[in-house]
Amino acid sequence: MVSQFVSTHDVSLLGDLDFDFPAGIHAVGRLDNHSEGLLILTTNKKLTRLLFLSDEPHKRTYLVQVNNIVSAENLKRLQTG
Repeated sequence: MVSQFVSTHDVSLLGDLDFDFPAGIHAVGRLDNHSEGLLILTTNKKLTRLLFLSDEPHKRTYLVQVNNIVSAENLKRLQTG
């Protein structure tokens, strides 16, 4: 499932769930394919602006689990984004 309500691709979406979401709801952020974690859904656009458009940076922490040994080069890429 894609953590969106609208997509141009033929994928399962949040709106496909059997749930009556409030009008104006949207996901704050996203989860990429094969990712899992907390997804905040809100109708509060101020919260979304605060998290994504604020002049104040906020700390984000990610836990990454891989299936194989990670090379030093790929580890550096993961650490620096």
